[in-house]
Amino acid sequence: MSRSRQGKRKNTRAADVGQTVTSAEAFANISLTDPDGRPTNLGDYAADPLAVILVRYFGCLPCQHYLRDLDRAVNRFPSGSRVIAVGGSSTAQAQWLRDTKGIDIPLLLDPTHRVRSTAQLGTLNMRQLSKRGGMRNYARAMRNGFRPQVPTRDITQAPGIAVFKKDCSIEWVHRGEMLGDYPTVDEFLLHLRSLTPNS
Repeated sequence: MSRSRQGKRKNTRAADVGQTVTSAEAFANISLTDPDGRPTNLGDYAADPLAVILVRYFGCLPCQHYLRDLDRAVNRFPSGSRVIAVGGSSTAQAQWLRDTKGIDIPLLLDPTHRVRSTAQLGTLNMRQLSKRGGMRNYARAMRNGFRPQVPTRDITQAPGIAVFKKDCSIEWVHRGEMLGDYPTVDEFLLHLRSLTPNS
């Protein structure tokens, strides 16, 4: 499981995030697809709060490992909250995670990266892609049974997490700076509980 350094530069509250769509309603209507190609939209998963795990692509080993660890902790999610994973590609890799690895967290495709853009989550440069910490996260995923898959056009996308209120406005964002740069599951759950009403 990857670890992240906590800091203002990487973790921001709503006041620091500017929505890039005209309204929360428009954001809720962002079109997504499930691994079988069925259309849906972000609003269908609205919760209080909704946490979106933004993967580089569904074939990313550290991303897969993190989703597996989160999926195992689903009974620890605070009541009323919901967690989904969104990536730009690929359908086949999302299907493999769901059907072969047994990931029950909803895995959704956003090829135009509208969710990612709204959370202001960008790409990793070559220095970030080659950081030692990221390489360790990659190796850890392999030791836990994950194997390299075909890279997609989204290989340089940064990992991250965006938490949304029930009206789909942004509450909190974590922006990764290397491969597999996510909070630990315990850190993530701590944030989620702090953002969940009556938790």
